[in-house]
Amino acid sequence: MRKLLITLLGGVALTAVTFGTPSLTWSSVRDEVRQFHVFLQDHPKVSTELRNNPKLVNNKKYLDKHDDLEKFLKRHPEVKNEILRHPNRVFGRYYRDERRYR
Repeated sequence: MRKLLITLLGGVALTAVTFGTPSLTWSSVRDEVRQFHVFLQDHPKVSTELRNNPKLVNNKKYLDKHDDLEKFLKRHPEVKNEILRHPNRVFGRYYRDERRYR
């Protein structure tokens, strides 16, 4: 019985390592992105700069100059990931017409 349990646990661990944890879907990140849009309304310069270069969210010098952005991204790491993986979703029309994507 113990051998079976160890084998099963090893299989689960191997599966987790092989496939990783599932990534969050757009619908699960959408509320955090909405909060980011509110943040951007108060920081129009940051909004423009990030639209033009989304990789700035990984730039330490840029984040040092924008403490509020750095704090927001630390509290909402999935927003940062979404900006890097799908900037058009965050900055494009995708989020505006959500009825299409439900």
